[in-house]
Amino acid sequence: MQVMENGQNSGRELIGWEKVRPARVAFFVDKSENADLILDAIFADSYGRWGGRFSLIVPCKEGRIMDDYWPWLDAFDPDIVYSYVKQEPGAVLEIHERLSPGDYIRHAPVARAQPDAADFRPHYDQALLSSMSTVFRLARHSPLGQGPKVKVIDSWHTEKASRLLMDNLGSCRASGASGIYPNDAQGAAGLLTIVSDESFHERRNAVPQTLDRIPHEYQAFKQFANGTATGMSLLSAMYAPRMEVQDQRWSTSFNLVVGDSFEDRLLFWNARLSIPSWLDGDICCFRVTMEDLNDLDFPKLLAHLINTRNHVNGGTGGQPQLRIRSATHDEDTLKAVLNQLHAEKLWNACATEVVPGGHAIPARDALRRARETTHGLSSFHRSVEGKEFHWTPPLARLPAAAPEHLRDAPPGQAFTLGCWAVDLRLEHGGENLELPRGTGIQNEWILPRRWRMAGAFKPKFEIRGMSQHLHVLNRNNRDGNLTIFAGVNQVLKSVEVPTVREAVQFAFCRDAAFRRELQGDPPWPKAKAQWIDPSNEANYLIGVLGLTGGLARARDLLLHPFLQAMLADLGGTPNVQDSDVLRTANTLAKRISNPMFNLGEENDRTALAAFIAKAAQSIKAPRMWVGLEQLRKQWDAYRAAYYEAHPQEISGDEESNERERRALEETLGEMRTSRMLFQGYSWKCGACQHRNWTDFQSLKPTLACDVCSTGEALPIAVSWHFRANEFLIESLRSHSVLSLVWLLAVLGERARNSFLYLEPTRFYYGNEYEKADAEADLVAVVDGQTVLCEIKSAWRSLRKSDLASFVTLAVRLRPDRAILAVMEPLQEKKLGSEIEAAANQLRDQGIQFELLTLDAYKPRGQPFLLT
Repeated sequence: MQVMENGQNSGRELIGWEKVRPARVAFFVDKSENADLILDAIFADSYGRWGGRFSLIVPCKEGRIMDDYWPWLDAFDPDIVYSYVKQEPGAVLEIHERLSPGDYIRHAPVARAQPDAADFRPHYDQALLSSMSTVFRLARHSPLGQGPKVKVIDSWHTEKASRLLMDNLGSCRASGASGIYPNDAQGAAGLLTIVSDESFHERRNAVPQTLDRIPHEYQAFKQFANGTATGMSLLSAMYAPRMEVQDQRWSTSFNLVVGDSFEDRLLFWNARLSIPSWLDGDICCFRVTMEDLNDLDFPKLLAHLINTRNHVNGGTGGQPQLRIRSATHDEDTLKAVLNQLHAEKLWNACATEVVPGGHAIPARDALRRARETTHGLSSFHRSVEGKEFHWTPPLARLPAAAPEHLRDAPPGQAFTLGCWAVDLRLEHGGENLELPRGTGIQNEWILPRRWRMAGAFKPKFEIRGMSQHLHVLNRNNRDGNLTIFAGVNQVLKSVEVPTVREAVQFAFCRDAAFRRELQGDPPWPKAKAQWIDPSNEANYLIGVLGLTGGLARARDLLLHPFLQAMLADLGGTPNVQDSDVLRTANTLAKRISNPMFNLGEENDRTALAAFIAKAAQSIKAPRMWVGLEQLRKQWDAYRAAYYEAHPQEISGDEESNERERRALEETLGEMRTSRMLFQGYSWKCGACQHRNWTDFQSLKPTLACDVCSTGEALPIAVSWHFRANEFLIESLRSHSVLSLVWLLAVLGERARNSFLYLEPTRFYYGNEYEKADAEADLVAVVDGQTVLCEIKSAWRSLRKSDLASFVTLAVRLRPDRAILAVMEPLQEKKLGSEIEAAANQLRDQGIQFELLTLDAYKPRGQPFLLT
């Protein structure tokens, strides 16, 4: 028997996948007076990081993200948000709620009157893996002979590098923020440094005489075009898994951007993110200004560069495609540029386009289809699936994982010491979802954005050498997988996986504890409660699910109309019959002369309780047991009534009919085995008339009365009876278990890949734990969407105060969806205006509201019982 420990199966081996990728960074900028310097800093930083060329730059207006960029941000899924914009606390908290970044960094205000790009360089809490780490893999396949196998374009500190060079190719010195080049990398790669003749011969500049140099940027572009040198922009894109977006407008042509405005540079940068990943080994985007094109020699060089380095054709083969775009120049200017390039024998298929605002935003359908891919040396386009491993809860031991290209780097090499992201997809050992899957996974951890559970997963690292002191918090990516940051000197060895309760408790009670906000720091999500613990109803739900063998079997055995009626006949129903309620109400009205009671007074409460107890004595007590023959007759009647209502389902097959009849006894046998029912013999003592019950395991040839001990012979033909488990009956009657199972069945059938839930839970907002401040009937995560539920077994149980408390708790917890579930058909007149008001209030808070009734989900009622 497998043991379920608070939603985590502890006895079964589970499956996981692990994959490595670069850290993803999104930059928030606005068009300020220092916008060009900020973009200079962003470009240099991004070219220095592995995968940095695929960072996303998001323009803001008045401190808020432009609405059109939100779908792209959702698909891009940044690990780190780096903002140069001062945002209001509400806007920052919206980013945390929608994107769940591992870190949100606000760039410190620059105090200098005349700043430069260095003042705006991003500062992270940890070093990210350098794009120079790719040179060792590149060196293995380099066509160069003597000397370094890879030449990386650089600019000496005496030279004022142009934005033409820095935007398109970058510089090792600018991206590395250092002029020191490690000796153990010189065999694989060297620097091709731009140093003017004047600076080279000036001794005070201390230029090494052996420096591999070129005197002008023109030569750098020429060598790049000929493939004898590369730039930091290309290194930052090599071997980097990234989110690929295929968009017909942006993915099928080389982008030549004309202009030097903020909008033009934004267009140049973001358009590169939509180029197919099989082209990541080349530049695919280039930016020039009209001043560059007025240079007599440059148009010829540009045409040569595009002819040799443009391979973008939409994936259909044939002639490469070129699109000349600009945010600031008109169509006539762009056509003039095209004619200028045609005069230099440009042979690409060309078109022009003006892009207002420089917004290279893919279509929403393209963003929905985005998937993570990578590019290898063979130009082989493949999806990144990750490395499979097996683990046993609660500790997931992970296989060694590092970026593949680091295998060619020397151990401890300086370029390899930054960190990267590790995505973990983990099976969950809780309820199995009844869906076909090729992976063998029946349920998995898909973590939500709004309730940040990732911190409850505790990674264990092996420290090698000098630790990298990683400060980025665990997060979940857009697919709901766990993301942890690791590095060469901080190797991720294992992860302690929490139970669902531990994960939810972390999200509600501990999320804000890891960050202490200093003055001026951006806000972080606050804890929603001081503490949570299971309510009394949770214990009964856990007990019933254990009794039935899990949610799927509880659904089949407790919600089938026939079995539900059988258990109700034995007292297992939360609802009193309407006729009994009316009879009791009429009795109270006749017997109480003064209808006013003050429930705050003990005497009044006692008197009212006595009246109700006396009036309810007329209600018929439930049966203690039910006979097998009676059940057979009821089952035949149920089947007949069903087929009368559904004649199209009559099979006419005698074998099917016999199987349906036999299913009753098979199901009763299963319920007996699980101790939901007890089978025995009910008999009346002939001496004292006491009605006895003897379990079938205790039957003997002679039975003794429980009261007078008179013996009586056991009949040859025993008439079997079934008595219900008292715990089960109490759970169904008094602790809302039936409606909880009903709602769990609804949510479980909606789930496609992941279904996590927490039993009824009490919330404490302060340090006083004697009385809970609120209670949730059910908390669930369905395919990464958070759900808060209020459950009623009948409309008569729903009060206005219940709605008010539910709305208050939902606003505090902020789920994606709030469900009011009533296990009866819809009654539109019942608190209709109050429910509509609650729905509107929740929608204003960004919370979807749903009213769920039996009309929307009726339990399975076919004339067969699943076994």
